[in-house]
Amino acid sequence: MKQLFAFIFVLSISNVLLSQRVDYSIEYETHKVEVFNPEWEVYQTLNPRKFEHITGYFREELAKIIIDGVRNKRVKIYDNRKREINFDTLTNKIIAFEKKRGITLNKNNVWDYIIPYISAYDFEEAVTYNYKTLAIEKKVISYQPYIVHYKSFDENNLDTIQFPLFRIFPKDTLQDNPKHLIDRSIFAISDTVLSVAELKYPVKMPFTSAIFDQVQNKKIPLLHSDGSEFASPKEIDDLFIIKSTASIYNEEKETDSLITVYTDLVPEDIEAIRVAENWAIKKHNLEIMKSVKYFLPLYPYDEKTYIQLGVRISNHKAKEY
Repeated sequence: MKQLFAFIFVLSISNVLLSQRVDYSIEYETHKVEVFNPEWEVYQTLNPRKFEHITGYFREELAKIIIDGVRNKRVKIYDNRKREINFDTLTNKIIAFEKKRGITLNKNNVWDYIIPYISAYDFEEAVTYNYKTLAIEKKVISYQPYIVHYKSFDENNLDTIQFPLFRIFPKDTLQDNPKHLIDRSIFAISDTVLSVAELKYPVKMPFTSAIFDQVQNKKIPLLHSDGSEFASPKEIDDLFIIKSTASIYNEEKETDSLITVYTDLVPEDIEAIRVAENWAIKKHNLEIMKSVKYFLPLYPYDEKTYIQLGVRISNHKAKEY
């Protein structure tokens, strides 16, 4: 009888654990996005490892909508400690910041002047990682625009001075007034914003293991990282084998010879993902929305760069704004 009760107890515990197993994880992350890419603007080349990018029209329209909402006090603005910021005090700080660069502004023209230079955003996000479908969803909790002035840049060096403006915690609490109707339209940015996100505990292992399981077993539709189709299943299998060259020294002949070395990739090797997303903003409460279209798994090449696994994993339920 005791054995029977012990068996029932173990079975019940197992059922509870299975029922509590989750298929997703929600993590709270911060991410700095610089939406002006000097390499793209000047050389028409894009290095998503270092920069994100939104074309000039969308970048400035986004800044105009945010500044208009702040100017007209449709939202409150805060510092990073969530203390409310006085608008006039902030205006004076911006004037002083630009004066150090030799630019003289006054309260009438300061906000229009800085719009083209608002080209970085610090986001606080709730990110949902789905281990079954590999879908990634984002909810922006707050964000902070930055004024960015580029002093100089090249492939190895980027020199900027930046000024954090204010933090916005969007809340849909406004009421329409017949005399002053609130514009509740959504401004959609059609550019695909690319960024790199490092995978950390507790997401890294369950998510990378799910990537290997889904991709290697062809459980989900797959494309090359450039969006083209795979010609055969073997092409997918070859993604997980790294070919490298090693030099072997022959002591008798005193010569070096090159050999090809094959190494299998494992889930632990995937350290980051390159995320492609579209943005939109609600004009009435300045809520920025992000829709993740796809991501590319990355593994390290050296201390500074990543290599793409070579497969694009799409979110087929991504929202269109």
